[in-house]
Amino acid sequence: MTGQAGADPATEKSRVAVLGTLAEFHHEPIPFDLAALVRLVDDLDPDFLGLEMTSQRWQRQDFGDLPPEFGQALLPLAYQTDMVVVPIAEADPPEEPSATGWRGWLIERLRWGLALIVRSAPNAAAMNQGWRHDLANLLYHLVAMLAGRQIEQEWDLHRHYMIEQVANLARRDPGRRILVVVNVRHCHHLRPALRNSPDIEVVPFSEL
Repeated sequence: MTGQAGADPATEKSRVAVLGTLAEFHHEPIPFDLAALVRLVDDLDPDFLGLEMTSQRWQRQDFGDLPPEFGQALLPLAYQTDMVVVPIAEADPPEEPSATGWRGWLIERLRWGLALIVRSAPNAAAMNQGWRHDLANLLYHLVAMLAGRQIEQEWDLHRHYMIEQVANLARRDPGRRILVVVNVRHCHHLRPALRNSPDIEVVPFSEL
C-alpha cells in the first residue's frame, strides 16, 4: 500500500495507532471472543502490524506461549492478508509484577479489578477507549508502583525499545499506516512518546 496520491514520500508522516490488549485475562469469561479482535484489525487493514514480540521468536515461528491475541488471532490474520508483521520487542515482557506482604495483597486486588474491566467490555474496541482504557492504565500503574522501582525500570526499558522500533519503522518507510498492538499497560506511554517523532502522526485506532 502507498500513501495519498501525489504526496512526497520523503515528507509524508506515517499514521500510527496503538491498540491495547489484556492478554493475561483471556481465561476470564469475557463477552466477546478473539474473532472480534480479528474483525477489528481486518477492518483497519494496516500496512504494518507491530506486535509486542521479539524478532527471534518471529524468525523461529515460535508462537506456542504467546498471548492468544497474537498466536490465535492476529498472526493468522496477517498470513491471510498483505499486512506485514513487525516484531517490536527486544525481549519477552518482564514477569508480571508481584510482591510480598500487604503490597502483594493489594496487587492481587488490583488485578481482580483488571479482570472485572475485561468482563464488562462489550467488544474489543471498548478496551481501547473511554473509562475502561483509562482505568486499566491506572490499575497497571499502581501495580508497578507496589512492585517496586526495579520493576518500573524494567517496564520502562521494555517500552523504550518498542518506541524506538516503531519510530525507526516510520522513518525507513514513510507514509504508511502502522497498527501497534501491545499490552494495554503500555498504551498511555507509547502514544505521547511517539508523538514526539517528526515522522509519525499518532491517531486513534478508529481513524487509522
